[in-house]
Parts: sequence; C-alpha cells; structure tokens
Amino acid sequence: MTFRFPPLRFLWLALLLVLSGCAALNDATMRALASSAPALAVIGERVYTGEMLLYTDRSGKLQLRSAGDPVQTCMGALRYTATNSGSVTLSCSDGTQTRLPFTALGETSGYGSTRTASGMASFTYGLDPEPARAWLVPPAGKRLVVSGTNLRLE
Repeated sequence: MTFRFPPLRFLWLALLLVLSGCAALNDATMRALASSAPALAVIGERVYTGEMLLYTDRSGKLQLRSAGDPVQTCMGALRYTATNSGSVTLSCSDGTQTRLPFTALGETSGYGSTRTASGMASFTYGLDPEPARAWLVPPAGKRLVVSGTNLRLE
C-alpha cells in the first residue's frame, strides 16, 4: 500500500477555508462586542438622527437619516487617532463628503464638527438631544429646538 500526499491545490483550498472562517468569526465577534450609541447631526440645512456602532478595536460606523427627509442618508467610518480623539469620514446621499474630527467625552459619547462646501457639519453620539444641542452647530439664522426626544431647526 502506497501513501500519497494530497495535491497542493487541496492544501491551498483547505488553508483558504480556514482563514476565511477566522475572518468571519472575527467579524461576528466584533459585531457582538460593539457598543451602540444614538447619534445626532446637523449637516447643511438638515437634522439627522441615527446610530454609532463602536467596536473594541477603536473604530466604528456612523449611520444617519434625515429627520425631515428619510431618503437623505449619511454613512461614515470612525477611527480613533489618539486617546480621546479621531475622525469620521462621512458620505451622504446628497453628495456631501467630509472628514469630521471628533473628541470623545466618554467611552461611548463624543462630538465633532467641521466646515464643508455646503456649510457646517456637526455631530454627536451617545448624548440625548438636550445636551447634544450644545455641541451641534445650526445653520446661520436658525436654532436647534428640542421637541421631546427629537431635534428640529427653526
């Protein structure tokens, strides 16, 4: 009886399956250990609400939807660059794209703002509307009003 080693292609396929299984397990673990925080933003003339997912590797995802026009959305990727600060790369369905620096107020809260071509963009995460209002920048001539658990521009 002669023993034959498996073909090299079989070994590469087995290695690929093992590594892809590890990547899928890592992604599932990251999602399971993620912290969720409410997010609010004022971008241009719109108020957005949504969620920030914060992962254990000091990254995160920001998902926003316009309070007045649910078709308008923004998505962003967060990355800490220092102990209490970082940036969010934000892309919106209206074409707005910007990099928002942020400052962490705690493990699951923070704020950030920057000027874009269409005006100011500011956001908070992990804060209720009343305290968030202090960090959000309304457009010139308007103010942010808290109405229950919502924010609106007047």
